[in-house]
Amino acid sequence: MIKRYTQFIKEADETTEAPVEANPKPEEKKVDNTKYTELKDELKSMIEKTIEKSGGEFDSFKEKFIKSPEDVKIEGLINDSDIYDFYLKFRNDIDELLNDINFFDEIPSESNTFGLYDYIINGTERASLEAIKML
Repeated sequence: MIKRYTQFIKEADETTEAPVEANPKPEEKKVDNTKYTELKDELKSMIEKTIEKSGGEFDSFKEKFIKSPEDVKIEGLINDSDIYDFYLKFRNDIDELLNDINFFDEIPSESNTFGLYDYIINGTERASLEAIKML
């Protein structure tokens, strides 16, 4: 059976749906708090060392870090090289955590990340933030 051009147009009009957003933001999954114990323990000890040097309480430090991670620094995660070493030590947990929060679905250029090294640093910082939220 041969269809006419007008039949194709009618079928196309009938099946047309609402336009889909070009780059919809992926919904973040709920992260399991019982996972990543080694990562969380290491971050907790690093925070405690930072608190020993600068003073304060753990809960207030955690709240400040969650609100503005750029302004609050953790001893041992200040330089990019330290962050990269931290990634190498806990890469399995960090990669799994980043996958759980759909970090790898985001486009790197939208967060001004243009190199692999910067991508690893940004991902490690994001995973650290998410792990600290679980403490």
